[in-house]
Amino acid sequence: MKVLYFIAILLLGLLQFLAIWTGIEVFLGIHAIFALILALFLTGIPLIGTLAGVYGAVAGWGWSLVAALTLFFGLFALILVLFALDRADGHRG
Repeated sequence: MKVLYFIAILLLGLLQFLAIWTGIEVFLGIHAIFALILALFLTGIPLIGTLAGVYGAVAGWGWSLVAALTLFFGLFALILVLFALDRADGHRG
């Protein structure tokens, strides 16, 4: 199970990086190589990387805004729901 989780997180991170790369390329209108170099640096800045990734998924890939936001915040939302369910289950006594 841990291996599947690791692979899923790795693939999610790769997809997010590709969206960030696309977002920078489309927004700035620069060559993919230069966008890649910028993406390598900007990915580590949470707000800028997320905005670039959401923009890349919407403008570059044609995704809906909801789908793009889910790409970046979906796992976080799932973790919050699972945490809340676990806390609720623990208080049933």
